Amino acid sequence: MATDDVNEQYLEGYSCDVAIRWSKIDPSLLPVDELDKQIICFLRYDARMSNAEIAKKVGTSEATVRRRIARLQNKKIIIGFSALVDLQAVENSIKAYLKIRVEPSRLEEISQKLQDNMNILTLYRRRGENEMLAETLFLNMEAIQDFEDTLSRIPGVQGFETMIISKAYRKNPWIGI
Repeated sequence: MATDDVNEQYLEGYSCDVAIRWSKIDPSLLPVDELDKQIICFLRYDARMSNAEIAKKVGTSEATVRRRIARLQNKKIIIGFSALVDLQAVENSIKAYLKIRVEPSRLEEISQKLQDNMNILTLYRRRGENEMLAETLFLNMEAIQDFEDTLSRIPGVQGFETMIISKAYRKNPWIGI
């Protein structure tokens, strides 16, 4: 299936990111079929869309949609439903990425400590490096400085690099930044 076909296939004017992504994978390797993909796309577009409305759009029964969604949840393919909030519409947030170098023996300990920080949206371990990558969101520059000061005092943190985002060419739909 070509990417152009996927763009408009399910929702007029809405590009379904997972359908585009999955169009590049051999369908026999996916744990979902075409109907599941359509349902997922509608839910990603509007999680409040009723099963009956989805059923009408995909040409099946409401009961089929309900069963499919339940099965996708049981398989942990759909892990929840949430409201997408454009944080910049509410606050003047500053998004930054931090590359954090740590002592190898303290990697897990430090990651546990950082996971509890509300400014950290995501935290990853970099492959082959004794580094973590943190995607962060702060209310102002002072909050970034406070975070960096705290980070520098954590035993086992060898250093860090902060990269502040000045413009998003492609925003993260989950946080609007």
